[in-house]
Amino acid sequence: MVDHTKKTGKRNLKTLRPRKHKQLEFFIADEVDVSTFRDEIASMEHPFFALKGGDTKIRQYKNGSVIVTVRPAVEIGLATIFDKDIWIYAISKLQEAINNGRPISRIITFTPYDFFVTTNRSSSGVGYRELKKALSRLKGTTIETNIVYSEDKEETAIFGLIDKARILEDKKGQLEIGMVELTLPEWLYQAITRTKVLQISPDYFRIRKAIDRRLYEIARKHCGSQHEFIISLDKLYSKTGSTAALSKFKFNIKQLAKINDLPDYEILFDPTTDKVTFKNRNQNTPKAEAARKREKGKKEIFNIKNRILKKKE
Repeated sequence: MVDHTKKTGKRNLKTLRPRKHKQLEFFIADEVDVSTFRDEIASMEHPFFALKGGDTKIRQYKNGSVIVTVRPAVEIGLATIFDKDIWIYAISKLQEAINNGRPISRIITFTPYDFFVTTNRSSSGVGYRELKKALSRLKGTTIETNIVYSEDKEETAIFGLIDKARILEDKKGQLEIGMVELTLPEWLYQAITRTKVLQISPDYFRIRKAIDRRLYEIARKHCGSQHEFIISLDKLYSKTGSTAALSKFKFNIKQLAKINDLPDYEILFDPTTDKVTFKNRNQNTPKAEAARKREKGKKEIFNIKNRILKKKE
């Protein structure tokens, strides 16, 4: 192709100066339809996100030799598990583009409407205002953690949940619509490009309670495609990052075990051992089928005993 920026004079000067800064490359999320949703592994393992809004306490969690400290912006509090929907949206869109061989970037632009539709949210005026608050909390929350490479080498990393966010607004009636420009932190972008993400159920966005969302994440991370995952109540309590009393947490586990409508996983609680078991609903192996039959038999025996006791009363 002919370079039309050159003059034909003796010194052959170029009309345009060289670019002094690399042009920003944007990934437009709206152009990609998500077929599967993804979540980032480290945040599924450790409680990066608060379970309630307005939480301004600095949190520290220990898991073996790993220490995670979560610091909020004091004025607005920690990013919540519902704010994490923005993360999951961005991760899922980027992963879909990678799978389709499309170029991606740390800078993602999307319309609030596409975000609302994709994550099963209301697109009302309240929804737009809450999106702004969520972006502020994500920007203000920082994580500090030590990463152990070997017995004689350790590194402490400090990072934000997002690097930057801009909202480019146009007004239509009472609603503010436009584009959101989100810059992901380098560590999260690297996690996506190195496939340190896990597929999650699209029904995740239908989970109402924050604690139930966190329990689903833990089940997905640790049980995965295995038949089952067993954990003590105390350790599960610590992993969730819950600030409720342990007795309240125990009550929530019992209630969830009764309803048992968590996506992908059954949840069982044994009050005699204080152990919680997550079972994979999607397995069709003989072992999984046998376990389902045992559980069905236990429930039938439990119901029979209850009927007998009621008759005696």
